[in-house]
Amino acid sequence: MALLDKIGHVLTADITKDFKLKKKNDKSEIEVSFVNQLKKRRSVYDLGKKVHYSQAYIAELIQESVRSCPSAYNSQSTRIVVLFGDSHQKFWDIVKDVQRKDVATHVFEGVALKIDQCAAGFGTVLFYEDQAVIQQLQKKVPFSAADFPVWSEQTSGMAQFAVWTSLADAGLGASLQHYNPSIDYAVADHFDIDRNWLLRAQLVLGSIEGPTPEREEPEDQERFRVYA
Repeated sequence: MALLDKIGHVLTADITKDFKLKKKNDKSEIEVSFVNQLKKRRSVYDLGKKVHYSQAYIAELIQESVRSCPSAYNSQSTRIVVLFGDSHQKFWDIVKDVQRKDVATHVFEGVALKIDQCAAGFGTVLFYEDQAVIQQLQKKVPFSAADFPVWSEQTSGMAQFAVWTSLADAGLGASLQHYNPSIDYAVADHFDIDRNWLLRAQLVLGSIEGPTPEREEPEDQERFRVYA
């Protein structure tokens, strides 16, 4: 509970009223399009702790990103837990302990290396979807009951993408991980997470400590169609 209180004071700090995201620029004005910002988002695995932003600033950046995302029926079902410092390390210790029990011994060494790589980062964002909100909407709009879980996944995906892009635009590296559902109960027990919250993804963030390899893109004709 003490750890949750420590996190909570970062997450609930009332710094939103006068908060402004500002970017220092040189004297010449450079127009940066939204698409250029999107292109900065990459999977960065070589992460470190040399982050020059405060924990409070990063937490607020994450909150502002999620607040700006749409959701079906304005459900706002996404729930966020941000972990820094000892809490970040403890989370990845839990992941390692669970994986040690779940994977074969000859495979675990490689899995542990990947987990240690995540633990080397500065922080972790846990993305949850509140199932109580979804269930309430299913009762309120029964003819769309089967669709709300799907829309919830879309809502979570948009939140993940928005946070990831905002971090990239701030010069931070990040990679999206999916150790759920095997870790769900252990994480919920340790951090006192509401049982109605369903863990969907984990975004580990930090300073960029190595080159990011070029990604391969499929041919446009395989991905897009335009009709007039």
